[in-house]
Amino acid sequence: MTRRVVFFVTHLMGSGHLVRTIALARAVTEAGGEATVISGGRSLPHVDLSGPRLIQLPPVMSDGLDYARLLTPEGVPAGSAYLAARRETLLAALATTRPDVLVTETWPFGRRVLAEEFAAAAEAARARGAALWASIRDVLEPPKKARRADETLSRLAPFAGVLVHGDPAVAPLSLSWPGPHEGAEARFARLAPRLAYTGYVASPLPAPIPSQDILVATGGGVIGRALLDLAARASALSTRPWRLRVGGPDAAAQIARLSALGPAIAEPAAPDYRARLAGAAASISLCGYNTAVETALAGTPALLVPMEEKNEQEQLIRAAAFARLPELETARLADLTPETLAARAEALAAAPRRSAALKADGAAEAARLFLKT
Repeated sequence: MTRRVVFFVTHLMGSGHLVRTIALARAVTEAGGEATVISGGRSLPHVDLSGPRLIQLPPVMSDGLDYARLLTPEGVPAGSAYLAARRETLLAALATTRPDVLVTETWPFGRRVLAEEFAAAAEAARARGAALWASIRDVLEPPKKARRADETLSRLAPFAGVLVHGDPAVAPLSLSWPGPHEGAEARFARLAPRLAYTGYVASPLPAPIPSQDILVATGGGVIGRALLDLAARASALSTRPWRLRVGGPDAAAQIARLSALGPAIAEPAAPDYRARLAGAAASISLCGYNTAVETALAGTPALLVPMEEKNEQEQLIRAAAFARLPELETARLADLTPETLAARAEALAAAPRRSAALKADGAAEAARLFLKT
């Protein structure tokens, strides 16, 4: 009998969580399973959702980097009635799809603001006999308090395991979880037997769109505006064309602002990003999961600049790990000026193309584990 695997994901700001989940769902289908994605985040036109069945909940998004404040796509607070409607739609979807396996993306390691609905989904799936798996990226935002790590361990009790979509030779989970708290080693020792490293999750790169562009991207959310500002100013000091990809619900306003800072082409995040990445002269980007992995595999000379807004640590940790790959360069935003960024872009564009030997069969390995559970 075909095994039914249901993924529950809510992307609150950018697109990375949804993109990775869609890739996992496609791999389940390719391996002979039946995949459904229940998405609780806003619509993202630049993300290819083809393949798995998609069920959309009433969407929410974060208020920028304030993940404790949920908004509707219209930018108004998501009140109790709105969240109750989400939960009803979620539970109805689980009743209809009847999963053999439920995969919770990020939770219980994150999405604390949505803990009640994730817990309700897990309880409903277990009541129908489904196995539970947690799905997380290679690097997490370290818990700010030890008790949050303890809560995670407690909530993981009924789970079959935790899929870490990375390579411990590049970035072991211990770099970021459970954080620098007393008793960290003991907490990680409790978690370690539950971990299954799948390798990185990345869809095959499309045919490149060759160009001389310096391609600058900051993902599908509102982070990275300072890097885009810097790149717009650097474009005025360069003889090469610069192309800035802008995400977030306010992309149109940001594009207008950036266009006044320099000659770079500023445009919304779009589905052709990976093809442009594969064919660009050089890439400058944040160090989010999808972007870092796709850049490493593309072989485009690249500079990764980790996001550090609100004292976030995830991208800093990943950048330090990826800096050990000889094909990639990293820099802190505070160390860059328009002049130095323009110079580094020119040097990158003159560098040879070298794809990193990154283990990137994570979707297929995850599907294998789901379907044998």
